[in-house]
Amino acid sequence: MTRTLTLLILLLSANGFAQSDKDTTTLSFGAYADGYYSYYTGANEVAYQQHDAIGAFHNNFGLNIAQMSAAIESDRLRGVLTLHAGDIPSIAWAGRYRGIQEANTGVRLADRLWLDVGFFKTHVGTESFLPKDNHMSIITLGTFYGPFYQSGARLSYDTKSEWHFELHAINGYNLHIDINEYKTFGILASHDFGDHFGLSYSAMAGQENIGQLRDGYLVYQNAFANLDYDKVDIQIGLDVAVANQWHASSPTGLMGWLPNPLIAGLAAVKYHFSESLASTFRAEVFSDESSINSTRRNAEIIANTGESIAIGDWSGMTIYGATIGFEYKPSQNGFLRLESRMLYDPSAPSSQNPVGYSARQAGMNPMLGNRLQIIATAGFFFDKTFKFAK
Repeated sequence: MTRTLTLLILLLSANGFAQSDKDTTTLSFGAYADGYYSYYTGANEVAYQQHDAIGAFHNNFGLNIAQMSAAIESDRLRGVLTLHAGDIPSIAWAGRYRGIQEANTGVRLADRLWLDVGFFKTHVGTESFLPKDNHMSIITLGTFYGPFYQSGARLSYDTKSEWHFELHAINGYNLHIDINEYKTFGILASHDFGDHFGLSYSAMAGQENIGQLRDGYLVYQNAFANLDYDKVDIQIGLDVAVANQWHASSPTGLMGWLPNPLIAGLAAVKYHFSESLASTFRAEVFSDESSINSTRRNAEIIANTGESIAIGDWSGMTIYGATIGFEYKPSQNGFLRLESRMLYDPSAPSSQNPVGYSARQAGMNPMLGNRLQIIATAGFFFDKTFKFAK
């Protein structure tokens, strides 16, 4: 806590080093809380359910996330700090910095050109990991197994014609502290074609230790499009990743380029019945037959001890999903959602867990051939900005 308070003080005071007489400084504060009740078929204990970070515990009232943010921007300096807690950081974040969602400071190098350094939310992906920023609260498997955060440096540039560009040098895929001597590099380019249509492309490449990779070379790409017109919002996204395994120490022993690329796609349509009521349908596919960034888990009981475990299996998986949801927004700062998602795994090794298997003891309830989730979520958020002219 002392470290985070120190970061906040430095963030708020950094502005004082580069103010000019014509400078206008903005100081923003924000907060967001998102709670849920979730129910899964195929589960009989209050335990973590595989493949999820939103409403991830069966038959449970829980907290997806609670976060607080502070941001400051002047003519030449800027910074942001967001602290968070809840299921999302507990499941997706790791290590000593789990309580920090983002913390970075930046300097303007030229008009519209910024260099920022620190901890960031990932620059890759169609959806956000925050329910409030998506059409639906439940995130797709492509988002769940994709990167959530990164640490490093970002060079960004905005043009006057609605183009946005970023270059990234980071420690690695979902890493705060590097675990090898190699850096990962990324790019992002996006463009808004008027008020109703936007495109984005992002990518990252480097030596990573995820899935079955052991310092394997990973190239991860994402492209998505958003179309908002009248009462209809449409989102289409695609992730494609390929990997080259250089070390025979990988769980499968495979070497060279892995035979199957990772492919994750989604298509979502949201219809607004009114300003406060909407419904969304989304289809998704997640195919990672080479276990590039995911691991199948199988329920087992150790014969001599009777202990329940969820053992890793790098044989790969392809899962299809469909989600339907309803949203009520009593104001622009909050929402109530009711959603249901069906996942189907045609290659699941078992249709039921072993007799006596305890998901609570194992720490996870692996998904079987199919699973239905029903979740109700409530979210509230606000942002307040203050302007100071010197």
